[in-house]
Amino acid sequence: MHLDNLVADLALILIVAGAVTLIFRKLKQPVVLGYIVAGFLISPNFHYLPTIVGEADIKVWADIGIIFLMFGLGLEFSFKKIATVGGSAFTIAITVMTAMLFIGTGIGHVMGWDKMDCIFLGGMLSMSSTMIILKAYDEYDLKKKDFAQLVLGALIIEDIAGIFMLAILSTISVSQNVSGLELGRQLGLLLIYLAIWLLMGIYFIPSILKKVSGLLTDEILVVFSIGVCFLMVLVANLIGFSSALGAFIAGSILAGTVRGERIEWLVEPIKNLFGAIFFVSVGMMIQPELLIKYLVPILIISGATIAGQKLFSTIGIMLSGQTLYTAVRGGSSMVQIGEFSFIVATLGMNLVVISDHLYPIIVCVSVITAFLTPLFIKNSEREAAFWEKHLPRRLKVFLKRNTSSEQNRFSMDTDWYAFTGKVAIRTIVCSLFMFIIYLGADEYLYPFVKDSFESALVAKAISAGIVILLMIPFINFMHGVDSGLYVKLWTKHRANHLPLITLRAVRVLIAACFIALVLRQVFRIPFPILVLIAAVPIILIIRSEWITGVTIDMKMRFIANFSEKTLARQKKERGQKGPGHWMDESLLVAEFRIIDPEFEKTIQEFADSPAFKVTVIRIIRDDTVINMPTKDDLIMPGDLLHVMGTGDEVEACKMLLEEDECIEYTEREDVRLKDYIYGQNFYGVSEKNRLMCIPLTVSGDMDFVRKSIRNSQIRPRYKATIVGIERGDLPIINPGLDTVIRKGDLLWLMGGKTMADKLIENDMLSA
Repeated sequence: MHLDNLVADLALILIVAGAVTLIFRKLKQPVVLGYIVAGFLISPNFHYLPTIVGEADIKVWADIGIIFLMFGLGLEFSFKKIATVGGSAFTIAITVMTAMLFIGTGIGHVMGWDKMDCIFLGGMLSMSSTMIILKAYDEYDLKKKDFAQLVLGALIIEDIAGIFMLAILSTISVSQNVSGLELGRQLGLLLIYLAIWLLMGIYFIPSILKKVSGLLTDEILVVFSIGVCFLMVLVANLIGFSSALGAFIAGSILAGTVRGERIEWLVEPIKNLFGAIFFVSVGMMIQPELLIKYLVPILIISGATIAGQKLFSTIGIMLSGQTLYTAVRGGSSMVQIGEFSFIVATLGMNLVVISDHLYPIIVCVSVITAFLTPLFIKNSEREAAFWEKHLPRRLKVFLKRNTSSEQNRFSMDTDWYAFTGKVAIRTIVCSLFMFIIYLGADEYLYPFVKDSFESALVAKAISAGIVILLMIPFINFMHGVDSGLYVKLWTKHRANHLPLITLRAVRVLIAACFIALVLRQVFRIPFPILVLIAAVPIILIIRSEWITGVTIDMKMRFIANFSEKTLARQKKERGQKGPGHWMDESLLVAEFRIIDPEFEKTIQEFADSPAFKVTVIRIIRDDTVINMPTKDDLIMPGDLLHVMGTGDEVEACKMLLEEDECIEYTEREDVRLKDYIYGQNFYGVSEKNRLMCIPLTVSGDMDFVRKSIRNSQIRPRYKATIVGIERGDLPIINPGLDTVIRKGDLLWLMGGKTMADKLIENDMLSA
């Protein structure tokens, strides 16, 4: 670098940037746009002002600017902040980013661009601008509004997802192809890197800062913090990741320390300085002749960005259970792309994988959408009122019933956290196994099949079929849910319905992506279309009772083998406490009364709800007792219903029935199954009508062996229900209807005298 030229260039940059941003402040426009315009004014493409001499030098400063921007973003990040945004923000971010990735990639294909241009365009369009939205909210004093808090939460998730996107785009850029094997390797490295990040964040860095806390001045703290930043940048580069990722991780490490806020305050001026240089360098990339040449693509991409971001952010907000008013106002905020898009574009330029015209095009799209953002936000309230007035009546009724202005609060309760945690773990584990199957087939199965067939297409088709068959159990298992928590959330509030459905849809999409990865080896069809095609068999797999039964059986076998020693010890302890003790502790019985004098429904009609997971075990009608009623038995006015289920299932049933004025929950407390069996005289039930629990060992000649509980006919034939199964040492409490009965199972049947007589008559109790 020549010092004189460098000083002159920096002086020109800062003076022009300062002057232009003052004008933009006066016009109440985002400062970022002022920097971009300043960059254009001092670039070689504008001949009426002095021009930068050392463009290469400025590029170095701009790269440092990216580092400080990401470092600052990391300093604002914390796991606590992620926890407080609620499930709604995740739903919004996932919906918008997925849709815009497909839209951006699709637009690139339609315009005939190269594959890498299409992929990077999708990445650039997938994230809104935190800086521009914050500025607009401050301008209109909207930051504390509910919809604004929701949008800001979604932007946090988008920023975190953007970090992973940078790593994935870097991987794709190296091979110029979406290679599952290479992508898996890079994601594995990223997880290792994140583990190191977590280790340092929890142990090393805070410990060092505590030990030297008495010696730390602001000057030393700044030097130390920036040193950590560049160290992590170096580590990221050494293992093949971008500088932006390393800087973000450094910031997030320091954000977790007690001095995080102080460091953020001290680094803010440095971040602003180098950030300004970065955005000025972005403006220097604008070439008027290219803009004229690519005016049509600029307008198309700008229109698609505004329409796509607005539409899918509005849909995402409604899918999270928010009201139409909140959704429209929030969706009107997220109509732009911003600073992260420039970072993605810079990555593509540095890796020399995108065309020269893409950078100035995306800059223009950003400028257009940013200028329009305040206008959309300002008119969002009027637009929300318009849609609330003109939407079809049925749609308005549906939204009123299934959304709530307080959904963000609902999504932060403990049941939501427990449920989403279980869903996340199950999804990650199943995705990992499916990815291993995919990689194993690519590495070993296809070469083996290829040697047996002359046609490569036939070999690929056979391999794809085998891989999909191996993935089916994991697809089905991934969509299984904790029924107790699910029904509680479903019945707590109607506004939970759409988020729960959305969670299912996301898992369908993930599974469809794996199937599409396999199918693209056989069919030369665009990946998004393959995903849509694959979604159809995924839904059939999820709804198949037979596949669900097989999956449950595999899961039970796995649990039994994995926890063999623990289960054996627990069985020994259960033997000391008495047979069926595990079941008595887990199942409750609750009582409800029919109070509507005109009420008359069959059991099937009464239980026709996704949230009704309990079992009606008894109907008491005056002096008549109906044990184990079948689906066609009637429920009449004044009937007492006794229902059985786990704690969560019974609680969900209460919430469901509380909405129905025909039924009331009696004052009698819920009791454990064991106490209910031995205390039936307190319910006025005579000895001949009492229920009992009987253990039955399944032999190979029984007609229901290898059948699901649904198809076993045990309920109508024996007037009994299966309340538990002991499969070896594994206890299965209140098994689902798709559970397959196997030879050697010990079934715990509950029923009355009819059940006992039938079992004795068929000589089954001696089996």
